[in-house]
Amino acid sequence: MASNPKNIDKAFIDSSVLIAAAISSAGSARDLIMKALRGELKAIISDLVLEETQRNLTNKASKALPALQLFLEVLNPEVVRPSKTLVLKVAKVVEAKDAPIVAGAISSKADYLVSFDRKHLLQHKKEIETNFKVKVVTPDELIPIFMGMTRKNA
Repeated sequence: MASNPKNIDKAFIDSSVLIAAAISSAGSARDLIMKALRGELKAIISDLVLEETQRNLTNKASKALPALQLFLEVLNPEVVRPSKTLVLKVAKVVEAKDAPIVAGAISSKADYLVSFDRKHLLQHKKEIETNFKVKVVTPDELIPIFMGMTRKNA
């Protein structure tokens, strides 16, 4: 898939993962963010993911907002804004409300779209990968992949 100068995989991170990482100091979402902080993967989000994450935390878990802010300041993720044309193309394969998320992963040339959204994204991982060449995974599925890469590259 897409490669970057340091040959580090790119992970487009959905709001569900950012929210989980901000709320809990343990778990696979936080582990994934920590891997990105250590430079083991490149974290990418979209303006929509950022807006959705901030809105949900403000409304449901405002005590987690400082953790999110710290992640964003230290991580400094690439922020993409997919084109409307791409969003419309993706909406032919996934639900319209989820098309901007998949389009964000595509436009960033991410290797993975990381999400906990089983109903809308993970349930359609085969269609998304077949049509758009982006692997849809949970943090639980992605962490072992990176552990395997680390062992192979060490």
